[in-house]
Amino acid sequence: MTAIPRRLLAAAVTLGALAAGGALTAPAALADHTQRLDIGAELVRQPPGKPWVVNLMLGAELGMQDGTIPSPVRDMKFSFTSGAKVHGEAFGTCTKAILEAKGTGGCPASSKIGSGDAVASVLQTNFPTDELQVFNGPGNGASRKVLVYARAIDTVVIILEGTLKKTSGKYGYTLDVPVEPIRAPGDEASITSFNVKVGGFGKLKGKKGVPFIEAPTSCKAPGWPFLGQFTYADGTSGTSSATIPCVLKATNG
Repeated sequence: MTAIPRRLLAAAVTLGALAAGGALTAPAALADHTQRLDIGAELVRQPPGKPWVVNLMLGAELGMQDGTIPSPVRDMKFSFTSGAKVHGEAFGTCTKAILEAKGTGGCPASSKIGSGDAVASVLQTNFPTDELQVFNGPGNGASRKVLVYARAIDTVVIILEGTLKKTSGKYGYTLDVPVEPIRAPGDEASITSFNVKVGGFGKLKGKKGVPFIEAPTSCKAPGWPFLGQFTYADGTSGTSSATIPCVLKATNG
């Protein structure tokens, strides 16, 4: 039996398919992930000659270019502008183990540093959170845990444990938040949006009113830079940057 070269065999198969009326088409391109970082700051206090006290608003929207539900995010890393200060040592602490065993009621009131909302999507259905709270975790000035407790449709509870680290250069802190698979009825859910406000006042060495966040004492146009980096279950990743203008809006009350 005479062997047919592979190139000739492939050509014969292609011609045969065309002759039979079959159209050869390239595989459809996969849609790309989209991500948008939403950052804002509320001016809470502006003490003369001292750093401004602010609340930080942190959020993101995750999607796909074709409008479908994105692959679940597996890691979110946020880089915050240099010059800011975080005073986690002035607040109480909670742990992931406490949240798993007792829920938010098990955490000291002094450990709560924020709240917000989020949406997770599964099987073309969106599920907003019924509760989302942020807690100060154990650590020190160089590295500290930050905990996020979220509950949706009463029975689905998500507890995220991030690590806030002090860095140098353009960004002063990074918050790295691994995201474990979110088991929901029918399939794994994907986080498609979230928004949290973080701030508040604690107590340190007998001194009350110590803020969780102080803004940088200087600002160069166009403002303070921030960066979000997202890694997804399908192996892809994406980034989004944002800037807070140097002029801040004061809160009421």
